[in-house]
Amino acid sequence: MPHTAVRGDARGATLWHGPPPGAGYDAGVAIDDDALGDLLDEIGIGLELNSAGPAIEPLLAALIGEAPPSALHAAAVGAVEALWDSELEHEVRAELEGFRAHVVGEDTALVSRIDSALRGLGEPSADNQVAHVLVWRAAAKLLHRANRNHERVAELERALERAPRTTHRRLTLPIVGVASLAADVGDEEAAKAVAEYAFTLSTSGRPSRKHHDRAAARLAERLATDERRESVRASLAELAELSADEFPLSSSALQELLAEPFPRGALKDEIWINLVVGLAHEQLEDALGEGTADSRDPRR
Repeated sequence: MPHTAVRGDARGATLWHGPPPGAGYDAGVAIDDDALGDLLDEIGIGLELNSAGPAIEPLLAALIGEAPPSALHAAAVGAVEALWDSELEHEVRAELEGFRAHVVGEDTALVSRIDSALRGLGEPSADNQVAHVLVWRAAAKLLHRANRNHERVAELERALERAPRTTHRRLTLPIVGVASLAADVGDEEAAKAVAEYAFTLSTSGRPSRKHHDRAAARLAERLATDERRESVRASLAELAELSADEFPLSSSALQELLAEPFPRGALKDEIWINLVVGLAHEQLEDALGEGTADSRDPRR
């Protein structure tokens, strides 16, 4: 599947604004969501958000727009049909079978759940329970991220209201982390780079500002490409436009930041450095289980 950054109006909306309270979904496919979802989480099976994002866009837009159940179901089926293929089925099957080999003879109930999931892998994509749960889990993660981003922009707006204008640039730079999805860094690549970044900081006792800056610079250089840096700026420009009415100060500060010349290298690019540091903290928070309750299927 292509590793393409999420684009379009739906991406802009979900970048910083999640679904309304109580958004629900009357599933057209009967799924034991919690049992199957927990099993996939325990094994570590999930869709890569960057590559899955474009296919999930219509589902996210339908959730945010409080679409009727039939439209939500259609959007979910569309996402499943776009994402579920023989390669993904093979990868999921291999993970399930590998995990089963480790627990067989130890936990009969768990083995039964794995066997049930394995039997369902051959179902057509529209009726495939595993595929549907993977899509809805990914949607939940994207919506959790969108709500978190919205809260961060709201916090920035309040800070800018109180702060002298001379400090607006410094206060705004960290918010660029909300565009981490647009950087289109694959999960595996990001995980390795973030692990190195976290290890560097953890082995230095109480890291100084200089030590932290060096670690951030190494992270930025390792993940940088001109295409990624430009994509992040395009995403932030979209955010500035979409948030102008609700968060005028934040929107203006972002626009001023983006009007600065494009740096020739990643080490001179403060937007990119703050982006990858934000990505690192986001991944570390997720790894530590922050927001676990939000990772549930948003249909509930």
